[in-house]
Amino acid sequence: MRMRATNVSHGKLVNLWVVFESIRLHGPLSRSDIARLTTLSKPSVSSLVDELDGMGLIREGAARTGAIGKPSTPLDLNPEGAFTIGLHLDHGRATAVLTDLVGSVRQRRTWPLETSDVTGTVDEIARSVEAFYEESGIARARLMGVGLVMPGPFGVAGLWPTRLPGWDGLTVRPMLEARLALPVMLANDGTGAAMAEWRFGDARRHENFVYVFIGNGIGTGLVVNGQIMGGAAGNAGEIAHIVVRPGGHPCICGKQGCLETYVSLDSALHHLARHDITLQSMEAFEDFVKPDDPVIETWIGEAIEPLRMGITIVENMFDPETIYLGGDFPGWLLDLFMERIQPLPVAVTCNRPAAQRLRRAALGRDAAAIGAAALAVSAALNPDYLERSQPRR
Repeated sequence: MRMRATNVSHGKLVNLWVVFESIRLHGPLSRSDIARLTTLSKPSVSSLVDELDGMGLIREGAARTGAIGKPSTPLDLNPEGAFTIGLHLDHGRATAVLTDLVGSVRQRRTWPLETSDVTGTVDEIARSVEAFYEESGIARARLMGVGLVMPGPFGVAGLWPTRLPGWDGLTVRPMLEARLALPVMLANDGTGAAMAEWRFGDARRHENFVYVFIGNGIGTGLVVNGQIMGGAAGNAGEIAHIVVRPGGHPCICGKQGCLETYVSLDSALHHLARHDITLQSMEAFEDFVKPDDPVIETWIGEAIEPLRMGITIVENMFDPETIYLGGDFPGWLLDLFMERIQPLPVAVTCNRPAAQRLRRAALGRDAAAIGAAALAVSAALNPDYLERSQPRR
């Protein structure tokens, strides 16, 4: 095990992040409130608050008068203090959001992508992001950075994201960073969605949970002991290639019966193709497929048991407080999965009510992009984020 020392400078940055997060989660707070919450001394809190104020990240409210003593001044985050861009890249399309410091989406854009040429597509994405940002009229100095989320795995020789052959986030991130001249943070789309649900959605009260993200493929985002868990190369929780049907459908990884070959848009499109229905995109799938379609009903019936097995494996591996099911799949399909997956099999979490074991994610299909923007805030202010959570070779 590698031991890590710290120093006064690093400790101050950690404390600055602790004060920032305390205000974000519990604000408005007075300096005394922050001292009680964080156990920092009042002089330390005052110094850290002054620094955050100097950075423009917090603002003071009207003084609160009490019966005794000096009136306290409530502190809250300043939404206009900084902005980030969240970018969700997947087969055939990209979604970008511009969010303020409290996570409100100020601007949104989705556009189609031709993803057959990695270099050319990254150039196109950079131009689109630049134009998207310039439309906002926000000074560049107030832009903290860009969060990029896309399907994994990252850095695995010969294995690409579903429907994105030749793509690897570890290659895309530095290319995009060089073209934008801004810091770019990388995570898989499940991690982005987990971050959004954790900061702005139903998961704010949880310290240990898993987000199962269904889109073109299937993956997860993990929050363990109140920290985003990326693993050694950003591939923690990569459940797509867990075998749930030995000898089943062939997978791009070379195995047969992987979870992703049963539960994903890619698996649905293959199922439709076997019935002489050819669709190429999520948009075409949404336009064509309806809840009463007998062909898609057959696919759902085939997908439920593998998904049930996948959920149980995740429960037994991570013992989460709960699992959220979401993604950029059509909402009515996710609702059907939630309904038909019950009852869940026995797992280490089976002493909890079924409604606590598996929940429908509260945020919609922009969750991954919104979470990507939040990751950029963490990277800019949390000194431990890059070491703990950023994918690397």
